[in-house]
Amino acid sequence: MYAIIEQSGSQRKVVQGEEILVDLVSEGTAKAGDALTFDRVLERVKGIPGVTSAAGISRPPLNGGGIQMPFLIEGRPAPPPSAPPGGGPPQQAQTADYFSIMPNYFETMKIPVLRGRDINAQDRAASSLVIIINQTMARRFFANEDPIGKRITLDFVPDERPREIIAIVGDTRSSRMQKEPSPTMYVPHVQQTARWPGPQFSDRAGMYFVLRTAGDPLKLVETVKRAVAEVDPNRPAANFRTIEQNLNQQTQFLRLYILLLGIFGGIAAVLAAIGIYGVMAYSVSERTREIGIRMALGARSGDVVRMVLGRALLMVGVGVTLGLAGSFALTRVIKSALYGVTATDPATYAGISALLLLVAIIACLIPTRRAVAVHPTLALRYE
Repeated sequence: MYAIIEQSGSQRKVVQGEEILVDLVSEGTAKAGDALTFDRVLERVKGIPGVTSAAGISRPPLNGGGIQMPFLIEGRPAPPPSAPPGGGPPQQAQTADYFSIMPNYFETMKIPVLRGRDINAQDRAASSLVIIINQTMARRFFANEDPIGKRITLDFVPDERPREIIAIVGDTRSSRMQKEPSPTMYVPHVQQTARWPGPQFSDRAGMYFVLRTAGDPLKLVETVKRAVAEVDPNRPAANFRTIEQNLNQQTQFLRLYILLLGIFGGIAAVLAAIGIYGVMAYSVSERTREIGIRMALGARSGDVVRMVLGRALLMVGVGVTLGLAGSFALTRVIKSALYGVTATDPATYAGISALLLLVAIIACLIPTRRAVAVHPTLALRYE
């Protein structure tokens, strides 16, 4: 089982695990002592019975990704700035999601280290600066060369020192709705720059802790609270939740919207069926005299049913064709709001078209069978 603590949050369902989030936010100015406090909290939490692995990260991996950090690759010219999609001032074109992590994070989260080495206790503040990138970042920015040993500089504050790439790790998604992984970089939490301007200060001043447990992580909540309080009683742990709760919170409003959309869609389908039935029933009743004449002249009931259904299906077919044409024309509008299905999904269009045809057949069949059951002499006198 898995758990997560936030000393300043995490994610991912793994084979037999869950995760807990604990809110323990640092306030004020980031100090070197904060990193030492995080180390002490991690060591204390790792010693809790039932915790099999633990690590820390600056942001929960499935909560929208890290900071969009611009960077420069040593030996290459700086890329020209690009304008953001919504307009505004030009931005650095070369960016990646930025996370600070503690040792053992990738093992705890079951993220494979594809090449190179993980960070360890020797990667301290006074050591050579290192950085780890994910597979997508390696493919995008180092397509024809080996990134291990290359040096990149974070273009965040002036006079940043270059960092050596020591590993490539597997891709992870930054949110539940993300379709493709984005370039991501990881730095040791003790090697973050001491200067951290702007509204993203909380990413420098806090840390989430990811715990893997041997049993139900919720049973360790009180133990974790006490362990954190022993290290830093001024910043109590809070906001515990499992990974399922974390993911559910991200989609709770989306599920509500989908539920409401489904209800309204169901009501619309019922109203459409009632409308089709009413129109066809009225059409058949208006043709009762004609049906009586046909029956008197020797037409069989099956012939009458086929005649009525054929005309009805022709009308419905024209409507479905026009509806499909309109749907295809609007695919560019709804494409960005779809997840897990394409805007031109054949199964969806075929299923909806078949449903409408079925409703039309049922709506025509009932009044038609009632009409052919009327005796021809009575039908001839029908007004």
